[in-house]
Amino acid sequence: MTKEDFIEKFPDVKVQQFETAVVFSYREVQETVDAACTSLGMGLIYVERQGRKITCFTSSKMKAALDKMVKGAKLTDPNTNEEGTVTSDKPFLMGGEYCVNVDFPSDSGAYSCEYFIE
Repeated sequence: MTKEDFIEKFPDVKVQQFETAVVFSYREVQETVDAACTSLGMGLIYVERQGRKITCFTSSKMKAALDKMVKGAKLTDPNTNEEGTVTSDKPFLMGGEYCVNVDFPSDSGAYSCEYFIE
């Protein structure tokens, strides 16, 4: 992925690259990225890794949206216009991006946070 993949939806997208001393497990990458984003106040759009290299795509716009996606928050599905309720305490990393559990009248499950951002 490149910055251009996100620039339309996130004009303020930034790229951070990290290199670790050893190859991290998937869980270690998640924990490291989550801690870095939290401590630096970054809103993670997507993370990818290759060996010891970790690339994070972040945005202030995403950070503002993530801060609102907490348990009890209402989100609208952009495809169906159904309103759902966030059931996870906060966004969590899954498959390289932050996700939340949402209950809609017709369905429930884990959704990418980026899905709800216009």
